Amino acid sequence: MSVPNYLLRSVATAAAIAGLTAAPVFAADQPLPPLMTKAAPAPDVEYYQPQPVSAWQADFGARYWFGVANTGKSLYGIPSMSDAMVSRLTYSNLITNSGELFGRMAGTNGLFLKGYVGIGAISGGTLQDEDFPTATFSPYSSTNSDQKYGWQGYGALDIGYDVVRGGDFNLGAFVGYFIFRQNVNAFGCTQTATNPSVCQPSVPSGVEVISQTNTYQSPRIGVDGAVTFAGRFTLSADAAWLPYVRLNGADSHWLRIADGEFSGPIPEDGTGQGYQLEAVLSYAVTPNISVGLGGRYWHLETSGNSHFEAVAVDGGPQPVDWKSDIYGIFLQGSYKFGPYPYGSSLF
Repeated sequence: MSVPNYLLRSVATAAAIAGLTAAPVFAADQPLPPLMTKAAPAPDVEYYQPQPVSAWQADFGARYWFGVANTGKSLYGIPSMSDAMVSRLTYSNLITNSGELFGRMAGTNGLFLKGYVGIGAISGGTLQDEDFPTATFSPYSSTNSDQKYGWQGYGALDIGYDVVRGGDFNLGAFVGYFIFRQNVNAFGCTQTATNPSVCQPSVPSGVEVISQTNTYQSPRIGVDGAVTFAGRFTLSADAAWLPYVRLNGADSHWLRIADGEFSGPIPEDGTGQGYQLEAVLSYAVTPNISVGLGGRYWHLETSGNSHFEAVAVDGGPQPVDWKSDIYGIFLQGSYKFGPYPYGSSLF
């Protein structure tokens, strides 16, 4: 080994020994000196904030609906001969009493499903049957009859989404389907004009002279909303447009059928539009049980044909317009189920 290399290694060894002997000795109970360099900062942590559990709830209940209905048709001449009105039948002040079941299921995601179904009796009311002068009929005739033993059945089913929702309010839109079946019956016949050949002498009040059964069906498009205030009160409303009302009806002139002039009921059809309005104020007796008072208005109208060719040898289709209105008030009671987690339902 060369002298320079030996000297360099000796110097390095001596320096190392000196450093060890000079290092301070700390007792076990003395704190360690601070680090000479700062520790790297810890990365930012995004803390998880728990969200409310998705849930749904349902309200089911029953209603009693008291209403007043008016329905009627205007019949026109055979288009190839005349477009003038030849007859008008008006059923007025029909008293309706219906029982109804209803329900609504809604989720915190905004989706809801709702509907109702009902059936009831139509009592009271009158029929005014007018026949206007034509080339083969004169003079003007107007007869009155009593309406008895009528009935109605109806139902609707909607699916929608609450576009705006909070803890005590919601506002949404829906689409659905509506069906309404109405039957009215006229008994007796008294001439109140001057025609000597119609209901002269008067037909006794125990004899059924005319009955009409109409079935209306239509899709529904509408808005639905509710707001809760003062802790226990909830005001809800529903407005629906019926863009395509389809009518299938049957007009039975029983005296003409008995005489052999008609072979059976006259089929009728038509299409049109309508709307439905409803509002209810309810009160929560308990967190789950509510009672309420509400009102509704329905309007339906169609244009189509009365098919006399189906029941008379010399008959032909004649244009007919139908219009029906029902309005009234209802009392209801309901029970709330939930809220439940989504795993317990299809919602």
